[in-house]
Amino acid sequence: MEFDLVVLGCGSAGTEAVKEALRYTKRILCVDRSPEAVGGTCLNRGCVPAKFLRKGALLSEEVKRASFYGLSASLGETSFAGAVDSVRRSVITPIREGLLKFFKAKGVKLLFSPQVRVLGPNLLEVGGKRVSFRFLLVATGSSPSALPGLVSDGRFVLDTDSLWDLTELPRRLLIVGGGVSGVEFAYSLKLYGAEEVYLVELEKGLLPTAGFPPDAVRRLERALKGLGVKVFTGRSVAEVDAARRRVLLSDGTVLEVDAVLLTVGRRPNTSDLGLEEVGVELDPKGFVKTKKGYRTSVETIFAAGDVLPTPALAHAAEGEARLAVRNAFENRFEELDYDRLPSVVYSYYELGRFGKTETDLRREKVPFEVKLLNFRSVARALAEGEEGLVKVYASPEGRILGAVVLSRKSTDSLLHLLLEAENLGRLKGLVFAHPTVEEVLKNL
Repeated sequence: MEFDLVVLGCGSAGTEAVKEALRYTKRILCVDRSPEAVGGTCLNRGCVPAKFLRKGALLSEEVKRASFYGLSASLGETSFAGAVDSVRRSVITPIREGLLKFFKAKGVKLLFSPQVRVLGPNLLEVGGKRVSFRFLLVATGSSPSALPGLVSDGRFVLDTDSLWDLTELPRRLLIVGGGVSGVEFAYSLKLYGAEEVYLVELEKGLLPTAGFPPDAVRRLERALKGLGVKVFTGRSVAEVDAARRRVLLSDGTVLEVDAVLLTVGRRPNTSDLGLEEVGVELDPKGFVKTKKGYRTSVETIFAAGDVLPTPALAHAAEGEARLAVRNAFENRFEELDYDRLPSVVYSYYELGRFGKTETDLRREKVPFEVKLLNFRSVARALAEGEEGLVKVYASPEGRILGAVVLSRKSTDSLLHLLLEAENLGRLKGLVFAHPTVEEVLKNL
């Protein structure tokens, strides 16, 4: 079999690569472990089901606030397993089936096998079948990381994959890792009925590598504690006694738990592909090393998504894949502008940001001003119980260098308005509909 483009992985990066490649050729092959893997981690066991859970958590809070609006309502039993079943039937399966139909309609060839090996700069083997290619895109994604002595067994120790196979939510849950996934699950699982949720983070504060200002992170931490989540920062897991359901922290604290959820990052799926044997360089953590334009050290092989040491975001993976394909077929060297890449954490608050952080700007000695807004004078926010802030870092000329938005439900729209504006002057010229939360930006 011969193809112009072979894509390893049919996830966020892989499916976007296929769509882009259809502009150039019909001879496209997409390879993955199984049909159930199509859509990747984000669709099947990542951001999509996680956001479904958050919606349920928000609804449970809305029910509790019904009297504020003169309504009488009560929340019955919550069902984590019911939510997982709903998201699989109503969201995940239809999207995955839609992707498979799209591939078929466009004439894209699919091969499914857990055995894939690159044999040369224009050759690979999939389940015993030899496949030749003009270009190869490695988009095999990532898997949950473990810790020494703490590896998911699907029962007492869970990760962000095995969590979704539970039929019942643990009553007492320890979440190890206070990064993005940790704070998201701490909120959602607490609202879904976990009686005790413990969140442990090695660093001195939550979200240590996400680039958010300390005041916003502290506000999120206070909100989680207000829900009853017990937060332990500056500590780690020292010992786990699975038989007695006990965990010892580094400061001597003993926690009795029914399960441990690992949210300690992800590792690239690059082992056992034969990449290094054909000359593709990997870094010590297994990430693919690339030159300009997402080219690897082998000119015919490109990489995108979680196999790169770039932000592990589905939209970043899609953007990288589009450009990698374009670069391959047009011999270009384009890359994403990562300073313009938004990222959002969906916990009690939605915390979103893009661009330079305050720390970045001070280190680089870039002159800037801080514009800070809150929602206290925004009628729509008060009416809907919305709360939050907008922090913008701007040059003396008004160019937006970076921004942070904290809110319950409005971060996406506010963040994208700021991204699109690029300059404070453009915002001042806009007429915002009233009453909306977005009109807070007119005060910048």
